[in-house]
Amino acid sequence: MSGLVTGEAVALELRPAKLPSRMLALLIDMAVVWAVYLAVTVGVIASTSSLDDAAAAAVAVAGFVLILVGGPIAVETLSHGRSLGKLACGLRVVRDDGGPIRFRHALVRGAVGVVEILLTFGVV
Repeated sequence: MSGLVTGEAVALELRPAKLPSRMLALLIDMAVVWAVYLAVTVGVIASTSSLDDAAAAAVAVAGFVLILVGGPIAVETLSHGRSLGKLACGLRVVRDDGGPIRFRHALVRGAVGVVEILLTFGVV
């Protein structure tokens, strides 16, 4: 077990996730998110064929942000830190005191994830 101690000097019996299980969970999550994104994009392209180019681009950007940023934030908030990949690997995201994450924690994780994973491909 880990030596994780909270600010109140309570030792938590949490086992940190190993890198291979985190990578597998991320791959599963990314596969699901990209499959949903592609399905929605095909639907949006079919439904916005009568719109001009600027409106179609605005709908595409809104769909990108809602699915690739808002989707994971909503899933982690509603499932208390467990996405499909984390559930398959037996992982969950917890706060520093061992409790389940809330919306603001998921929002920060999602915002940082956009910068780190989507824009820099995880190099940061």
